[in-house]
Amino acid sequence: MEVANESALMAKLKPLIDSGRVDNLIDLLSLVSDVVDLLDAPMVEKLAQLFENATAATWTVSNAVRAAKADSAENEQPPGFYQLLKLLREPDTRRGVGFLLKTLNVIGRQL
Repeated sequence: MEVANESALMAKLKPLIDSGRVDNLIDLLSLVSDVVDLLDAPMVEKLAQLFENATAATWTVSNAVRAAKADSAENEQPPGFYQLLKLLREPDTRRGVGFLLKTLNVIGRQL
């Protein structure tokens, strides 16, 4: 009975072995094993912190876009040149522009 089960299993596996698909399964199992080995407590902590930072950044940007969109919807015409210059006098605008320029500076250094 056991020999019949083995030959039935081999008959089912033969096309997978011939086509090389079993190799893909073995590679996948190897990859999963490597990931499990890498996921120690400090790595999980780092990944959790990265996820938290990405979520916070996304939340901040989406809130800023919503507020700017609501403010723009109130104005029928786009701001003129002098209105834009007036915006640059506001500390929050300068802080945002400074942050954006500093971010671009860091990205430029890494290129």
